[in-house]
Amino acid sequence: MSSIFRFFRSIRGKLIFTYTSVTVMALLALEVLVLFLLLITSSLTNGDKEEYISDVIYTLYPQARNYLQPGEENIVLLQDWLEQVYHAGYASLEPQGWMDSPAAPIIKDDPIYILSPDGIVIAQAPPNENSLVGRQYSPPNVPESQLILENAFQKVLNPLMLSTITPTGDYLVAVPVLQESRDSNLVGVIVLTIEPPPSMLITFWPLILGVVLLTGFLLLLAVAPFGAMFGFIMSRGLTRRLSALTRAADSWSEGNFSLQPQDQSTDEIGYLGMRMRHMAERIQNLMQSQHELALLEERNRLARELHDTVKQQVFATLMQVRAAKNLLGIDLAEAKQHLEEAEVLMKTSQQELGLMISELRPAALEGQGLAKALSDYMDAWSQHSHIPPTIQVKNERRLSLPVEQALYRITQEALANIARHSRASEVQLSLEFKSDSVFLEITDNGIGFEPQLNGNAGFGLQTMRERAEAFGGQVKIDSAKDRGTTIHISIPVRRKE
Repeated sequence: MSSIFRFFRSIRGKLIFTYTSVTVMALLALEVLVLFLLLITSSLTNGDKEEYISDVIYTLYPQARNYLQPGEENIVLLQDWLEQVYHAGYASLEPQGWMDSPAAPIIKDDPIYILSPDGIVIAQAPPNENSLVGRQYSPPNVPESQLILENAFQKVLNPLMLSTITPTGDYLVAVPVLQESRDSNLVGVIVLTIEPPPSMLITFWPLILGVVLLTGFLLLLAVAPFGAMFGFIMSRGLTRRLSALTRAADSWSEGNFSLQPQDQSTDEIGYLGMRMRHMAERIQNLMQSQHELALLEERNRLARELHDTVKQQVFATLMQVRAAKNLLGIDLAEAKQHLEEAEVLMKTSQQELGLMISELRPAALEGQGLAKALSDYMDAWSQHSHIPPTIQVKNERRLSLPVEQALYRITQEALANIARHSRASEVQLSLEFKSDSVFLEITDNGIGFEPQLNGNAGFGLQTMRERAEAFGGQVKIDSAKDRGTTIHISIPVRRKE
């Protein structure tokens, strides 16, 4: 399941999903549009209105004629029935199925009247103080109201000829009440106002929703294979071009700029490849400049070291030799003492030169890794400094060459400081590789120093900090007088490194 989610998070999966979804949604939108147009078209025809008014006519007049049979009229029961219809709120029966016409709501603000064949109001609902019962009925000021009333008195049963639209959009309806059948005598007319029929979209929306969902499912089954195939074909070239850019970026992160993206297209990916090539050129120029600057700084550092150590020691040796030369014929014992001191100075100079030479010849990191390179260097360093080292490595793995070189140079600088200033008799180096970082600790049991007083001013310590900070790392120094020194170095690294 996770592999499926991972696939659809990729560009190819997203393109396949997008092509399939757009195709299905476009077909569904077309279907909904067609259904909507069909509903609009059907709502503009008179078929719905005719059926709607017909339900009102054939619901009311069979009930009303029971109380209007000649010689058997019952106005009291007629009034009761009319009030029941008015309070029920509907002039037709409730629909019996989803294809049946909806019930016709009665407009409560307009009374319902029943007229005699000569136009006299014989019943009214609701009854009030302004009741028209016993009076001649006068049609309201509505277009064609007189016409539909005349059609009702002439026993016309066409629903379209018995209804008209009021200014408020409602239907004014005149229902003829016949004694028996279509050709029988007229016994009364019912006049009432009802609401217009609801839109078919509102009436049939459950059916429309079901059709759309079912069609969408069937379209998904039918279109998904084609969308997947089209998305796979379209995304193949795109992912291949992006993979080439990714491989180039990974190669550059390891310092290898020989792999260049060769996408010559004029679209956005081709433009990105061109920008990446220009960026690689600028990075190479910058690295060359930094390399030249590093060489210059290293040359200056060696000049300072030679001036401060070897040159001074050679000068002191020369002075001791001259003093011994002048005392050869006078005091042999004192001349011997000067020669012994000159010998000590020469050994010290030899040691210093050995340390500098070992710094100038770093181990082949690319061939043997950081841990092996540090071990070899510490063995060579120990021969010159006469300080026994101990090295511990945990979870060893390869890092990028620039990070290994930085840690190697930091170790060189730290050991050089220990040999020159610490008077230590033991050095411990601990190297630990973690999933997202690498830790290096260098500890000696020398005389220590106060970092707050002079630790930040030293050129070597400053160089170590700069090397670590170039990769987002940091250097921390724990030291105290006569308690040794521990240097903590931490650098974040990617898992791929």
